[in-house]
Amino acid sequence: MKQQFNNHGVAKVQFRILALPESLLAIETNAIRRNFLSWMEANFALTTSQKFQLMTMPDDLQNTLSQAIANSYELGKAVQFFKETTSKDDQPDLKDIVINGAETMADLNSTSRTAAFVGQLAINIRYKVNM
Repeated sequence: MKQQFNNHGVAKVQFRILALPESLLAIETNAIRRNFLSWMEANFALTTSQKFQLMTMPDDLQNTLSQAIANSYELGKAVQFFKETTSKDDQPDLKDIVINGAETMADLNSTSRTAAFVGQLAINIRYKVNM
């Protein structure tokens, strides 16, 4: 069942993924890396605006983000996600998206995952107020 792309829906998807056995987790993380947009569409009931935003996301950001999310899940870590408002207010030109830790998490390899402390990937979506 697809979840809403909000705090509750993201938490449900992450809980399901982090509870998977290792073999199924590998399938899930490979899907995230292979085609992030398809994975998002398969897991979330995205609005037209949200789909457009994902489709127009720069390729390098999409690659970094998908790698970082997949690495987080492989480490057994949820992505800290906070979306400030509901999807009815979801206007591309009125939001700030703050992503912390994506480059660090995306650059992890199997050696550094076990040898070093790894921070947490955080995604915060804040909406600007119309005046």
